Amino acid sequence: MIISVIGSGGKTTKIKQLKDQYLKEGKSVLMTTSTHMKIEENTLVDPSYEEIINEIKKHGYVHAGSKAKNQKIKALDDEVLEKLKKEIDVILIEADGSHGLPLKYPRNHEPVVDKDSNEIILITSLKGLGKPVQDVVHGYQEMKVDGNQRVDSLFIQQLINIYLKKIDKYNVPIKIQVNEASSLYEKALASLLEDQKEVTLINEEWFLPQPKLVILGAGHVSQYVNKLASMLDFYTIVIDERKEFACKELFPEANEIHCVSFDKADSYFPKETNTCYVIVTRGHKDDRLCLKKTLFLQSLYVGMIGSKKKVRQTYDALLEEGYQQVELDKVHAPIGLPIKAVTPAEIAVSIMSEIIAVKNEHQYSSITNDLLEVQGDGVLCIIIDKKGSTPRTVGSMMFVNEKELVGSIGGGREEYQAILDAKNCQKVMMKHYELNNSESANLGMICGGSNDVLFLPIKQH
Repeated sequence: MIISVIGSGGKTTKIKQLKDQYLKEGKSVLMTTSTHMKIEENTLVDPSYEEIINEIKKHGYVHAGSKAKNQKIKALDDEVLEKLKKEIDVILIEADGSHGLPLKYPRNHEPVVDKDSNEIILITSLKGLGKPVQDVVHGYQEMKVDGNQRVDSLFIQQLINIYLKKIDKYNVPIKIQVNEASSLYEKALASLLEDQKEVTLINEEWFLPQPKLVILGAGHVSQYVNKLASMLDFYTIVIDERKEFACKELFPEANEIHCVSFDKADSYFPKETNTCYVIVTRGHKDDRLCLKKTLFLQSLYVGMIGSKKKVRQTYDALLEEGYQQVELDKVHAPIGLPIKAVTPAEIAVSIMSEIIAVKNEHQYSSITNDLLEVQGDGVLCIIIDKKGSTPRTVGSMMFVNEKELVGSIGGGREEYQAILDAKNCQKVMMKHYELNNSESANLGMICGGSNDVLFLPIKQH
């Protein structure tokens, strides 16, 4: 068995993992290279055939190669390697070089795959996502692209396809391993890349966390706003300078509560640009201060409570200070949808209704923190297309494994069937669920639409 490992940074680590795996199976293992590999402890440099065999007899494996420059080894002598192929169970060959960079463009003579390889493993990484090509792609100069161009998922898929085209001539099984997938989006991306499916099947915006909501002021309206926001999976932050109001007793659902003067409130503002700000300070006395702190932030929503007269007074004061009307026009004030709300609870409904309308206009995600932070192996189910009336929209997702179910794609019989399908999913697949006519009855649905669900096996490398 000869396995050639090619691609970008992570090849040596993979070879060591394979070595340990085959040793446990009782097989003898040679680790070597067809290009260059670092000399490590216990590496045999310029060894004879007999020296390699003796080391195998002692330890079951050997790391060996010919002397090269800069504390590296290069390929073994051809005659020695050919003899070893008949004696050693598994030969692991690092058949490419990338200088440790997360991505690689293979030049004309690369990769250097052994002609007798039984399997090729292609290593790539998502560590370069969003970074300039010149910083993370070895050999990018031969691609004739702008080095300042940012790496995206399509770029990585392009590199993989270039490799696949070059090694297709060996006519052996090819495995793709994508390293450095940390976020749920990156794990989903890795699943598609490893199964050679188009990365355009998913949208990164689906994986944005639900917005955070900063409530400036902790009065009665704020308490109802916080309750509703928590029900809608917002991460809520309550800020007020009064200890008797800024407390867990009044805001049991809040994720954060800070008792601090409003001139220091921005110390607790989130960094995320999809944050919403609701200004409801006591007696409006700090509305202007809070508005000045939020007006120029990159945010999803800024709203300020008050009558039209009170809002106008606040605006006039800011205009006198030099603020521009075009800047103030971005603020939702008076806050909330005009539903003739009277009570604090009704006002909270109007506020959250307006926030939902703004959020859904600019952001597709309905994902919760529980789903974003899910751990372990499992299958991620995503609605990637829908027609007609269905319980959930495109981008809705759930994670399924033997121990837990996180998220939802709509509930009912359709979700139950999707869970069963997910538990039998071994590779990327897509299923169509018809929710109308006779099939609607079978699934227990009366929506009359249909969903296309993408199933992505998620693995922790």
